[in-house]
Amino acid sequence: MAEYNSDFWEVTAESGYLENLPADRGLWFENSEDRERRYAFNEFFDEVKPTVMNLVDVKLTKRQQEVVKLYYVYGKTQEDIATILDLTQSTVSRHLFGTVRSGKKVGGAIPKLRKVLEKHPDSEIDDAFVVLKKKLDVAA
Repeated sequence: MAEYNSDFWEVTAESGYLENLPADRGLWFENSEDRERRYAFNEFFDEVKPTVMNLVDVKLTKRQQEVVKLYYVYGKTQEDIATILDLTQSTVSRHLFGTVRSGKKVGGAIPKLRKVLEKHPDSEIDDAFVVLKKKLDVAA
């Protein structure tokens, strides 16, 4: 029987057992529908990224730009960003998503970008959404 190793938080297993698992039962198995969805989302993000990054540079404060880029472009966690920018994690969260004051949500880079897109829809992003929807429908 496999023994639990608390140092690594893992359960040891014989390699022969793992080799006999069917491929479709593996942790990272991806069927053709999953693959098509992943491709569709990647193409969508590649298409809208220049427009969104332009909005980030034009519509957000310097600090919001830093936080958004570290979080979404470089994949840093809020804790990592807090360390990098010498802030608290809650401050990073407020820069990203805003806060609630007197029952109303205020501030935050993401709500600000949403408002900009609602007031001034971008045809490139709208077109990309249409293409994404069609590709997801085909994949399903």
